[in-house]
Amino acid sequence: MKLIHRVVALTVFGSSAAAFSLFMTTSKEASTTVDRRSFLGSAAAIGAAAATGGMSAELAVADDDYSDFTTTESGLKYKITREGDGAVPAAGQTVKTQYTGWLDGFDSIRKFDSSRDRGRPFSFKVGAGQVIRGWDEAFLSMKVGERRQIILPSRLAYGERGAGGIIPGGATLFFDVELLAIM
Repeated sequence: MKLIHRVVALTVFGSSAAAFSLFMTTSKEASTTVDRRSFLGSAAAIGAAAATGGMSAELAVADDDYSDFTTTESGLKYKITREGDGAVPAAGQTVKTQYTGWLDGFDSIRKFDSSRDRGRPFSFKVGAGQVIRGWDEAFLSMKVGERRQIILPSRLAYGERGAGGIIPGGATLFFDVELLAIM
């Protein structure tokens, strides 16, 4: 049986924790098999580490799951999945991109948007505030032809307000992005 597990929330205020919950579901799309005992042990270890370390369990999970990602000063995490060999765009230039975005991790069932699925690349003026902050930051350091996985904390995405009833407030977003061209 394949299982998906995720620690939903643990907020630590001083030495007391509030709102800790977790769930375990089966999925045909899950790529890791986990038995109930392993799931409960992992959740308990993450919860304990978060409680004693004074950080959220979501951060503890993210740090563990994405240790091969580079983290920028702003908190954006990225991993280059295909090197590019073209130019790097300057602020104000228009870029042509492809992307897919998810809540809850790469390739999760909670895909919220994809230019690839529509078969239409997306163009925008990079560094001009036309897109979320994390996209401006990511694309300003990419080479044409490069493909990355990026993880945007909510402050680099839609913040506490969310977006369009699809992206909840405070959501961390996961994108697979590709810089196709500078126009």
